[in-house]
Amino acid sequence: MGLAGVSTDTIESHRSWTARMKLPYPLLSDADRRVCHALGLVRRIGGGPWTIELYRRSTLLVDVDGVVAAIWGHVKVRGHASEVLRAARVLVASPTSTPPEAP
Repeated sequence: MGLAGVSTDTIESHRSWTARMKLPYPLLSDADRRVCHALGLVRRIGGGPWTIELYRRSTLLVDVDGVVAAIWGHVKVRGHASEVLRAARVLVASPTSTPPEAP
């Protein structure tokens, strides 16, 4: 099981943030926003001639075959890490079973 963060920030920004926060996992750059769009993590708000793209803070649990096993689309910090860890443990213990449903 591995862990990585993904955002639309640049690789340079991620290097700085990872060093400053002493993160034990990599941060991946999606500066061209392809991953966000492919995973449906973008919300567009239009008003007149303007369109704003907002990126949802989400957690995705991906199995060893690269299949998304669970998605948390409305992340609340309190208790979130424990919830994801619990689902990951279920997935690791029995790769053919489905982790508890994400909210």
